[in-house]
Amino acid sequence: MDEPDYLICLQCETPTYQFEYVNGKLSTVVCNTCGNDDSSDFVTESEYDEQTGA
Repeated sequence: MDEPDYLICLQCETPTYQFEYVNGKLSTVVCNTCGNDDSSDFVTESEYDEQTGA
C-alpha cells in the first residue's frame, strides 16, 4: 500500500500531515489541532469515507 498524503484524526476530524511510516506501517502520528497521538485514532481518507458513509 502506498503511503497516503494525509491522515484524518478521528478525535477532531482534521487532516494531519505529520506522520511516519516504517516498513509499510504507521509508526508515529500527531494531530496539530487536538494533540492526539494515538495511531489507532487516525484513518486514511477512503477509510474515513467508509466509516461516515460519504
